[in-house]
Amino acid sequence: MKICVIGAGVLGVTSAYALARRGHEVTVIERTAEPARECSYANGGQLSYSHAEPWANPGVFPKLFKWMWQDDAPLVLRFSTDPHMMRWGLLFLLNCLPSRARHHSEVMLRLGLYSRQKMAELVDETKVEFHHLAKGILHVFADQKAYDHARRQADFQQTLGGQEVALDRAGCFALEPALTDTTMQLIGGLHSPLDESGDIHFFTRNLADYSAQHHGVTFRFNTALRRIHQAHGQISHLELASGEYLSGFDAYVLAAGAYTPVYLRQLGMHVPIYPMKGYSISFNATDACPEVSVTDDGAKQVYTRLGGRMRVAGTAEFARYDSSVRKVRIDPLIAGVKKLFPNAPIEELAEWACLRPSTPDGPPTVGKTPLPNLYINSGHGTLGWTQAAGSARLLADVMDGTPTEIPLTGLTLERNLIRL
Repeated sequence: MKICVIGAGVLGVTSAYALARRGHEVTVIERTAEPARECSYANGGQLSYSHAEPWANPGVFPKLFKWMWQDDAPLVLRFSTDPHMMRWGLLFLLNCLPSRARHHSEVMLRLGLYSRQKMAELVDETKVEFHHLAKGILHVFADQKAYDHARRQADFQQTLGGQEVALDRAGCFALEPALTDTTMQLIGGLHSPLDESGDIHFFTRNLADYSAQHHGVTFRFNTALRRIHQAHGQISHLELASGEYLSGFDAYVLAAGAYTPVYLRQLGMHVPIYPMKGYSISFNATDACPEVSVTDDGAKQVYTRLGGRMRVAGTAEFARYDSSVRKVRIDPLIAGVKKLFPNAPIEELAEWACLRPSTPDGPPTVGKTPLPNLYINSGHGTLGWTQAAGSARLLADVMDGTPTEIPLTGLTLERNLIRL
């Protein structure tokens, strides 16, 4: 088939790779000047395959009302007159129910462990470089109640193939000596040995180059999409911002991140994918920085070494489609570094913000749409890097009409789609 992929972030590029290696003729269009310039540019760097608890869970529900009035809260979810945000927010609250959160955890862990397998295959085949480390992720806790909840979640996930090891304070220090200087009242941690880390920007850029050189993928950068047109029950052509029309493709893949629902609404499909704004800072790493990727569970912040640089990322803010950097959201990241790794030099600081395409239940949306030649790979929220390899393989199977290796239950568009 001739396939057009819309978006050259990590989901678009892994989709293009997965399809092209099967012999399809793939063209990727991207509005920026190169791959991975938006959400896939400076994320937290964690391949957190074992992280399967969605934002929408019973534990976060009572905190929402307190966080609503805090500019530096881990999650800022405020009332909005945007009808799409209102619908998303209501669905989010409904998905905080224990039974729903448990089901979505199962879906996310299934996809996470599958993605770990497919990522290993991808790296083995392509040899792409991206500062890859396989030292696991250490989640640290300063609150006993939160730690107990996390251990119960880990026990549940272990029944589904997850693997997390509970550590006391001394065990955390032994695993990551850079934590010994922390001013945090650390009580314990959970180490996820199956997890990994790496630079999403390097990975996506290098995989795009590999796909072009070895599988003939065509990339068209600085090519912004204005509108998707349909005729006779299927996609007829794409209208670009330049006025050019693109047509002649057998199939189209929408991997446009937070803008995916905007294009779907043009086609009469309303899907609750909404931008959740995240932030990161980067600075030069020293011996005072961790080698093992660390997550501060209470602050919802992650710390990852990427070669000679240190990446700190976190916070979730609903600001519609405003991707500007707000100092009030950067300050908690800096404060987090000073608390966990007080001797780390925060110099030559680079600040970043992006719009993560998030679903109200947690799992992404992968596969078919009601239009037979349009497919979707979006809505991964904070786990796009983690779930990319598995999602791309599932998408390729669906498009080829072959059985998927894991069930698609909980990942398809139908679970939240409204047609108008």
